[in-house]
Amino acid sequence: MFVDPTLRKEFDQVVIRKANSAGTEIMRVGDTITHIPIVEKGSLRILAQDGEGHERYLYHILAGESCATSLTCCVSKRQSSVRAVVEEDAELLLVPVRYVDEWMSHPEWRKFVNETQSQRFQELLEAFEVVAFHKLDDQLWSYLVKRSQATGERTLHLTHQQIADELSSPREVVTRLLQQLRARGAVTLGRGSVEVHPERVLV
Repeated sequence: MFVDPTLRKEFDQVVIRKANSAGTEIMRVGDTITHIPIVEKGSLRILAQDGEGHERYLYHILAGESCATSLTCCVSKRQSSVRAVVEEDAELLLVPVRYVDEWMSHPEWRKFVNETQSQRFQELLEAFEVVAFHKLDDQLWSYLVKRSQATGERTLHLTHQQIADELSSPREVVTRLLQQLRARGAVTLGRGSVEVHPERVLV
């Protein structure tokens, strides 16, 4: 994970390794953050939640990456503002929050934290742009492609209702848009599944 021998030694001494199966919820809105997750294998899906419990997909965390929101919340001693779900079977490296600050004396750790926050900030801006300036069909296509890329699989085992929940949209609207994508050859619909054809560029 790290090149610096001192940091690597300290990291190996305190990190907790944990395997999680797909669909496992590892963080909920309001949780007190005690450990920072770094994905060693697999991926996580991060969702925002409003006061009424409605969710919205934000971004994925892939192998070698961490959650900037967790880093920010632990530094400011705030509770989690997002929900994290395992997208595909994942092996996580859990770092106790006390070391986020302590390891800032290590240039390699400081660079890792800064790059994580910068990358996630850019992804949040992109997510905001999609929501604010793109039609729902564009949002749906972006969502499907990103989930397919995160799992490395074309077929997503999702119901129309699950997709609608994460896009904060009525199920009927999502169903209609999926049927339009199918007519354009962008997806293949099955019972409880959507096969994505990411090579299909939609304009």
